[in-house]
Formats: sequence, structure tokens, C-alpha cells
Amino acid sequence: MATGSAPAPPHGPGRVPASASSFRGRAHEVAAVVEALAAGRLVTLTGPGGVGKTRVALAAVGAAAERFGRPVFVDLTRIGEGSPVSLAVAESLGLRDLTDESARSAILWWLEAGGAPGEVMFVVDNAEHVLQNAASLVALLLAGSEGCRILVTSRQPLRVAGERVLAVGPLPVDDAEALFWDRALALRPSLGDTREAREASRALCKRLDGLPLAVELAAARASVLTPQELLPRLDRRLAALGTGPTTAPARHRTLRACIAGSVDALGAQERAVFEACAVFASPFDAEAAAAVAGATLDHLEELVLRSLLQTGEDARGRTTFRLLESLREFAREGLEASGTLEGAQRRHLAWLGSVFGAGTFPSVLEASRVGERSDLLPDLRAALDFAVRAAPAEGLRLMAATRELWFRNGQDEGLGWALRLLERHAGRDEARAAGLVVAANLRTVRQETELAGAHVDEALALLDPRSAAAAEALFYRAVSRALGHDPEGADRAAVAAMEAYTSLGDAAGRSRALCARGMAAVWGHREQDALEILEAAYPLAAEAGDAFAQGIALTYGGLAESTLGRSAEARDRLFRAVEVLAGIRDVTMRAIALARLAALTVRRDPTTAARAAAAVSRREGAGGRFHEISSADLDHVRATAELLLGPGGLAAVWGAGEKLRFADAAEELRAAWDAHDAESPAALTARELEVAELVRSGLGNAAIAERLTLSARTVENHVAHALAKLGLRSRSALAVWAAERSAERASSARQR
Repeated sequence: MATGSAPAPPHGPGRVPASASSFRGRAHEVAAVVEALAAGRLVTLTGPGGVGKTRVALAAVGAAAERFGRPVFVDLTRIGEGSPVSLAVAESLGLRDLTDESARSAILWWLEAGGAPGEVMFVVDNAEHVLQNAASLVALLLAGSEGCRILVTSRQPLRVAGERVLAVGPLPVDDAEALFWDRALALRPSLGDTREAREASRALCKRLDGLPLAVELAAARASVLTPQELLPRLDRRLAALGTGPTTAPARHRTLRACIAGSVDALGAQERAVFEACAVFASPFDAEAAAAVAGATLDHLEELVLRSLLQTGEDARGRTTFRLLESLREFAREGLEASGTLEGAQRRHLAWLGSVFGAGTFPSVLEASRVGERSDLLPDLRAALDFAVRAAPAEGLRLMAATRELWFRNGQDEGLGWALRLLERHAGRDEARAAGLVVAANLRTVRQETELAGAHVDEALALLDPRSAAAAEALFYRAVSRALGHDPEGADRAAVAAMEAYTSLGDAAGRSRALCARGMAAVWGHREQDALEILEAAYPLAAEAGDAFAQGIALTYGGLAESTLGRSAEARDRLFRAVEVLAGIRDVTMRAIALARLAALTVRRDPTTAARAAAAVSRREGAGGRFHEISSADLDHVRATAELLLGPGGLAAVWGAGEKLRFADAAEELRAAWDAHDAESPAALTARELEVAELVRSGLGNAAIAERLTLSARTVENHVAHALAKLGLRSRSALAVWAAERSAERASSARQR
């Protein structure tokens, strides 16, 4: 090339484009790009189409303020697949009418001989469709000129030596929502910014995974739809979202076109794996991908590098993969179009069956361990939805294997699945029997004891009496009869369950059956018998490693102690129960324990008790209903707290309590009793105790003064000092404190 006067520094094609719209969030990503550029000469921003790689790159260039050289922007969306990238770079420098080879030489000449005004930073945008060509040129430029840095955006890395790869992820929900409203109000300034609209827009942004392109296309619909109207349409988001600006590249004007640009570049095998992954509803590991999608590690690596799969880590430190929801919808459409959807769903159902051990009816402890896999609930729902339509027997076996998962996390939902599957599978076989056992359990926690009993009867007619499923059915018969006010029948069923579990060598099951006998004794108002039975059950449960049975023994032991008037012993058992049950995230038994603790607390601390009762009343969203004992406890808390706090005070406290988790409620109750235990009766003087007793009897200050031959002012001071020492706020609270103190002293005297 001639070496006359060099072309002027780029002012036209290579100029970094100014943004026509606001830029939201991304401060962390921008800072990371600037830091990476300071550490190396080649940085590639990767991520799925529409995630905002270009905007992050341009923001980083602006933040760097020519610290890394004069920026030259190279827009590769203007060239087709297979086109020489060198021509696009040369054109950005003002070098035209060249071939690929001469363009490469001209660029190096420009950098080294006379064109470059000092250091240069090339911003090479959207390189994925010309990846090999771009990688070759980038390697040449880095080797040929020490004065240049290169920032690339691509859906996959270049794989060039020295490359630093930074993944650009979706926006956090707050930033995504701000982006939505910024764009929506620009189109429709009159759009109602109401609480309902904000809730819908937030849900919308979550459903769209915070993908900026998807959020902007959703905002484009604001001209004809409110967020509330658009949200339900996202079940088919690829059709529901609007169209981008006409100035945008064609493949960024719709979400479907953006995704297709990546998927169409896949080979046949990679595309089949990508589409089969659509049946996963939650993150999955490599083993799951192999079982369901036939994926090898090479397939997964390719999909990750192309930003079609996102990676993460689960609680066990294993790498997981997931599709963004928009990509999942696109992949599912591919399965439907190719007729391979049902096959993928069957493999998904079979995989879950193997994960949960659905081939046999799990033992008590096996089912309890399965109950810890709440991370797989979305996949379980997807598999059961398919099973209802196409494989009900397999679905019933899966329900039996996951019965503890539903018991802890979704009792009403689990019952719904079991009943739908039973309706679809009328065969008189072990699959139906297993489903009936599950239904009996979940009917029981809804206090539908007669229906639960009918399920048990039908199951036992189908089962081998020596089977684990039969033993479990007998256990649920015992529990349902206890709750149904048949303590004698419950005891007989519990004895039968104990015999069945013993023959199976299931120590955990035996301890649960013994606990059922204790429950029956409590319901039969034989509290002392119940304590003896439950005291025997607890060490069996502990030795077997069954936390739930330990929780039953402690909870019902606490109920018995409380009924016998031994409140301190009751609290000890109940707090221990809450602690044990929290370890397995149980809701049902923990709610019973917390309800009684709130009832024991309410007269002393109505605010804490009401907050706890409100939290308990929600059952942490697990469904089910309270039996009569716990319902009475909660009613007692409400009535007493309303008396002490007033209707308005109770309403405010109850509303705040409904937002608490069980763990928070337990902590507050424990703190209230710790404070109580720290109070010594001697903290009040003898005269203050005497005044408190007279307040309890209903006397006013004047009457107390007359009774004790004191002045009314002195009595007023004694009341004020007592309130301050005890942390109470009113005479009625002092009267309650005195009444409880009197009751506790009477109980202690009876025990002696």
C-alpha cells in the first residue's frame, strides 16, 4: 500500500454510536469490563442475544474515556455470514475498496505506520455469526500491533490466546422494572402507574428473566396493553411481545428472531439437545441432561459457550444448567414442531422416577430424605402434568416416592395431583394403592378424616399386608381416627402399624406408630398415659434417626404437659419440638407446637403471641388445615390479644405477624420467655407484689390505698414501679402477670 498521507482518524463509520435511550443499572458489569481491559488487550463480552452486551460495551468505553486509546466501533451486524471481517474493520478506519488480504495489511499499516493517533481500542460488536473470521483477524491485530486493544461482543467466546471472557447476565428485577417503565412511559405517557400495574410489571420482568430485549419488547406493547393485560399473555411470550425499532438489526426486532439467530447456527445434534432441555423446569446437572436429552459434556459446553445455557451451582457444589424462559419456550416449540415432545417428556418422567426411587414404595426414612429435594418441585409438577395425560400409573408411583415432599411443601397441591392421577388410573394394582396411601395422608392433614379412612380401606384391600405401603396405610388410619375422635380405634390401628413396621425391620416406622398411640391418648384425654407412651417413643425415634417422629413425641408431649397445668415442662418440650422439626422444614407438627406456645404466651406478651399465631395461621403456604386443638389455641390467642391490645392493635400486630416465617415466630416466642425467666419475683418488692395482687382482683388505686392504709399517690407509685420493672404498659397487663404468677405457684404446689 502507498505510504502517502494517512487517512484521517475516523469520524464517520468508526465513531462510537451515541445512545438514543437511557441506560439502566450495570454499574458492576461496566466496572468489571474496564478492569479487564486494564489487565489484558482482548476482552470478550458474552451472553444470550438481547442481554445487552453492546450497551455494556459502549458504557465501558464511555467510562474509560480513551484511557485505553481512541475507540473505533466496528458493527458486524452489517455483514453476512462468511463475509470478511477485515473489510468491516477497514471501513471503520476509512479504508475502502480493498480485498480481505489487502484489508488486513492496510489495517496493520494504519495501526503502525501513520493512521493511528496513539493507542486504539477496537469495539467489535456482534461477532457470533462470523466467529472464526473474527477470531483470525483479532489474533492478527494483537500480534501485529502492541498499540491496540480489542473489546468484542459475541454470544460465544473467540477462543483466542489471551482472551478475557466476561459473561453479561440479565438485569436484576429492580433495574429491569425501571427499564420497562422508562420505555413504556415514553410510548404511552398516560399509562397508569398504579400499585396493580407495578405489581404486574415486576412479575412480568421476572417472567422475562430480566432479559433487556424482552423487557423492551414488552414495553413496546404498552401502546395497546397495560402490564396487567400483558402479564397473562406471557405463556406465549414469543408471540405476545412487541416489535423493536425499525433502526435495530433485523434479528433484534423480535425476540423470536434474536433467539433463532443463535439456534439456527447449531448442528443437528446440538439443536436436538437444546430443544430436549426444554422439558426441565428447574436447573439440571450433566447426568440429568444425559438421561433426558442425550447430552454429552461436549454438547453442554457448546451450548454454554453459545450462551444458550446458563450455568450455576447447586447446594452440593455441582454445576447446573438452565434455559432462560424465552429460550425454553423457543426450544419447546422446536420439540412440538418435530414431534419429539412426548418422547422427551417420557424420559423426563423416567429420570425423576429414578432420582426419587419410584420403583418401590420408599420406607419412612427414605421418604423423609426425599422430602429435602424441594429444588425439584418445578420439575415434579411438569412431570406429573404429563403423567396425568399420558402415564398415570407412573405418576402415582412418583407421588408415593415424593409423598414427604408434598407433605412438607404443598399439601393441598399434592392432594390435587394424587386425586387427578387416581381418577385417570382405575386399575386395581400397587400403583393405585400407593396413590391411595398418599391421598390418605394428605386428606388427614386437611382434617378430612372420613375420606382419608376410605382411601386407607381401599389401599389395604389391594396391598400385601406385609408391605411397607400397608404399614404406612395403617399408620394413617391411626392418625385419621385420632383426629376423628375415635381414640380407641386409633390405638388399635397404631398397634397394627407397629406390628407391621416391626416385621419389616423399620425402626423409624415403629417409632411413628408408637407416637400415634400417644396422639390417640391425648385425643382421648389420657394425658398421663400419653406422656408415658411418648417418653418411650422418643428414644426409639432418636435412635432410628427420624426427626419427624421425635417432633411428634415432643409436640404431643408438650400438649399433654400443658393440659396437666405444667406450663414450664410444656414449653421445654414444645421449643425442643420446634427446633427438631425446623431441621426437616416440617410445617404441620411445627405449627401445632407454635400454636400452643403462642397460647401459653399471650397473657404475658400479647403482641409476641399474636404475631406468632398470625405466622402459624398461614402454615408457610404449605396448605392443609388445623385440627381442633390448634384451632382452639389460635382462637384463644386472638381473643385474649384483642382484649389486651384492642381490636385495632390486634389487627396491626396480626398483619405484621402474617409476614413472619416460622423460624422468626419461634425466635420471638423464645425471646419473650427468656425475658420472663430472667425476671425474678424478688424484682418486685413485697409491697409491689401485694399491690399487683390487688390490681388482679380488680381494685382501683383508691380502694387499694384504703385496704393497705396507704395514700393513693403511694399506690400509684407502686403500680408505676411494678410496670417499669416488668416491662409492662398497663394495669390490665399487670393484672394478667399477677394472675399467671398465681397460677404457676399453684401448679408448682400441686406437683410437690
